[in-house]
Amino acid sequence: MCAIFGIIGKSDIGLLRKMSKCQLYRGPDSQTFFNNKKLKVSFGMNRLAVIDKKSGYQPMFSHDKRFLLVFNGTIYNFKEIKKFLEKKISFKTQSDTEVLINSYSYWGNKSFNYFDGMWAASIFDFKKKRMILSRDYVGQKPLFYYKKKEIVIFSSQLNGIFQYDNKFHISKKNYGNFLRFNHFPAPETLYQNINQVCPGEIIEFRNNRINSKKYWKVENGGDYNLFFPKRKTHEISKVFQKTTSNFLIADQKVGLCLSSGFDSNILKKVILKKEKKIKSFTIGFKDQTYDESKKIKKTPNDDNKKKILSQKDLIKTFHLIRKNIFFPIGDSSILPTFELFNLIKKRTNAVIGGDGGDEIFYGYVAFKGFYITSILKKIFPNFLLRIIRLPFKMIKISTDYLSWTKKIKFFFEHIDKELFLINNLWISNFADSDYKAYFKNKTIPKSKHLNKIKNLYNKSSDDMKFAQFYFIKYFLPNILLKVDFSSMLNSIECRSPYLTKDLLNYSVDLTSNKNFSFFKSIKLMKLIFSDLINKDFNMKKHGFAFNKNLILRNKDLILKVINKNLILNLDFFNKRYNEYLDGKYEHEQYLWNEIIINFCRQNLEYKL
Repeated sequence: MCAIFGIIGKSDIGLLRKMSKCQLYRGPDSQTFFNNKKLKVSFGMNRLAVIDKKSGYQPMFSHDKRFLLVFNGTIYNFKEIKKFLEKKISFKTQSDTEVLINSYSYWGNKSFNYFDGMWAASIFDFKKKRMILSRDYVGQKPLFYYKKKEIVIFSSQLNGIFQYDNKFHISKKNYGNFLRFNHFPAPETLYQNINQVCPGEIIEFRNNRINSKKYWKVENGGDYNLFFPKRKTHEISKVFQKTTSNFLIADQKVGLCLSSGFDSNILKKVILKKEKKIKSFTIGFKDQTYDESKKIKKTPNDDNKKKILSQKDLIKTFHLIRKNIFFPIGDSSILPTFELFNLIKKRTNAVIGGDGGDEIFYGYVAFKGFYITSILKKIFPNFLLRIIRLPFKMIKISTDYLSWTKKIKFFFEHIDKELFLINNLWISNFADSDYKAYFKNKTIPKSKHLNKIKNLYNKSSDDMKFAQFYFIKYFLPNILLKVDFSSMLNSIECRSPYLTKDLLNYSVDLTSNKNFSFFKSIKLMKLIFSDLINKDFNMKKHGFAFNKNLILRNKDLILKVINKNLILNLDFFNKRYNEYLDGKYEHEQYLWNEIIINFCRQNLEYKL
């Protein structure tokens, strides 16, 4: 893992060094730069060396010296691609970096369809005097850019771009979108004129122009090509197990993020087929209603390290996150996630985790809720649904984790809304009426994201397939951003075997009735991995959440750490916060989102 950053249109080695320093933890092993004054090209990279420590240094040239690369991530199938290219190209290192740049030299933009992995990459073409930016197909690695006239600046983190200018203005529209959608829909960020590269996107900068193209879209189905043929159900488990071997390639022993759920325990089974022992890591909570660590069975071949978090631990981590976050993440589980990687860093710099499994295999409880909602909306008109929900509005909100009262209240709260919006409203709980109240009915440009979600719904073959696409395309990048931030802050590379091309292609191409069953939880996973599942797999994961009330209801703490001048509608915030403290309404998610935006703005606009 690394930090990558650079400038075209201006030669500035001093700026490169500043961009390197502010994201040093992403790559503590080495810091290297390339600067061409004549062409006005400056590239830099902070390296966390996981594969081929002795070589693989960046920026790296292609074999013919035409292309220059900086790259953050890992290409898991690089050996397979290298074997193909070795007939035509001579390689000097054992790194995936050299495979990536020579693949681009050979295939051009088409090469990104051949990669299985996670990446954010920038390539400069000396012949055509152009730069391209690319991001992996699901958005595991972040990449931001800013363009002003002939200058383009890119960076793995927003604070890298702020080294050039810390007077960027916020976008009120994008601010509202974050409250509304619980994430920034790419290419949006909190700031005007700063964008993020979308998952599955290639952006070309040439002659002061920007050209963008998508090389992969979830709604288009599987990406079948030279390295990814179509797989049958009985092949998937074997392919997955073989592919997972690639995730264990590193100069250190690769660990496992272990919970009580299916995803990580299947990975444990696969690893132990290949290795005698495994290093695993688990986070638990002193609050027993949130703790699932006690469900994990000890085995002699698993060297499991566990940390149980107290309220004091969580508040300490809250302060640490507060001081180091630069891009809002609408997922409060960032706190225990950070603690997990903090536990890991003392023992290894690379782990694998189960991220992506819930999204591609219909693993969330929300899928069942959405299924019931789609049936109810086909049976009852909206006016009857509004009548049906009236008694549920009277239910007092419970602070207990995953309580049935909370689930039912959430379920009925937005049931009269259009179906394509339901999942998003459950996640953010910030409706159109809230949006209008927040901006006091002032004219704010309509969000294009709403139309994108609606178009995704219209293109989907059925309701459940839309739900799967929605979670992969819009919810998953937010989860992955949380993982990237938490792992990189601890200088850890985290890999996700469930997001391989083979598994993703297979899942998105299947009809939803083969993927999802209301009565049979994790239906597809049980079908695919039947050779790995035994009686020990009678397990449930309830999520990586903690009791946010421990922090949000600490009024003295919250009022101390936020800057009220940076809240767009302070009256709205105060009203919602008091309603929440009084137990009248569930405003947890809104409050978290407002607070996390506040921290990011403090760190970017005030500290730099």
